[in-house]
Amino acid sequence: MMTPERQRWAATGMLLLACAGQGVGFVVGKASLLAQVPLVPGESSWFIAAQNLAPRFIIGVLILMAFYGLRVLQLTRQEWKQAGFLAVTSLAGCLFQVDGMQRTSASVAAFITQFYVVLIPCWAALLQRRRPRAVEFVAVALVLVGMAVLAGIDWQTLTIGSGELAVMTGAVFFSFMLFSINWPSFATNRPERATAGMFALEAVAFTALCPILQQSPGATLAPLQSVEWVWLIIAASVIASAGPFIIVTRWQRFMAATEAGLIYSLGPVFSALSGLFLPGLIAVWTHVAYPNEVLTASLVAGGLLIFAANALIQLKPAAKAGTV
Repeated sequence: MMTPERQRWAATGMLLLACAGQGVGFVVGKASLLAQVPLVPGESSWFIAAQNLAPRFIIGVLILMAFYGLRVLQLTRQEWKQAGFLAVTSLAGCLFQVDGMQRTSASVAAFITQFYVVLIPCWAALLQRRRPRAVEFVAVALVLVGMAVLAGIDWQTLTIGSGELAVMTGAVFFSFMLFSINWPSFATNRPERATAGMFALEAVAFTALCPILQQSPGATLAPLQSVEWVWLIIAASVIASAGPFIIVTRWQRFMAATEAGLIYSLGPVFSALSGLFLPGLIAVWTHVAYPNEVLTASLVAGGLLIFAANALIQLKPAAKAGTV
């Protein structure tokens, strides 16, 4: 049996793995949207978001059933409560995020999504009626500066478009979702079953939204005719949706939510690094115009600042792992 300290370091490694998947997932997810839009001309961005997300959560349920069998959907009342809260917050967050990604780049979406890194310590402070620790203030500041540098933000000319605002709104819901994982009332829940319940609820919700939001008959099933889109969705499901969240619900409970949030802030680094070569490879295969990004000084500087923030919070962890 692992000691609490070894559990925390193991959790750090696993959350880094999940973070890498989510970072790469922004690039793959953007590619799936670029491939999807021409297949459903005239449809709204909300429909495209729901259509893109429905199969991801269906695949997530199937992955969990493959590992655990049908019993993974046998939840207790408390596990269904957790699954319901996770589903509502994740559904809203995903819907706003994917809607916004249609009007902004993958790297900018990755940057803005990290807004929840700032929000998680705020929710913790409000709930516990305390000020965040000094180390949290410093680490969050480093993360914000690092992500601003990484995204090439010019604060004198910064404007928030509809896509960026939608992604930011999604980040607010994600902060609620991630913060709730550490709630004491959910501590005894089996993470794989709570996750399966969440995926099942979201799969049903997004599937139901598609025919409601579609404007042309048959639009819901139209992208299934594209082999490239189907494979991109499967990749996005495993790399960016199902895989990372299964890891998060299993391992985040072994460290403070504020520390976990700062680890997740590495997502833009992984997104930017994969953006140097992955879009071009996808473009060759799918014939979608998706150019590679270029390595710049801002990428290196921003990445180092975010790594520094994570090193700082890991060297000075919260007094008790598993607390908010």
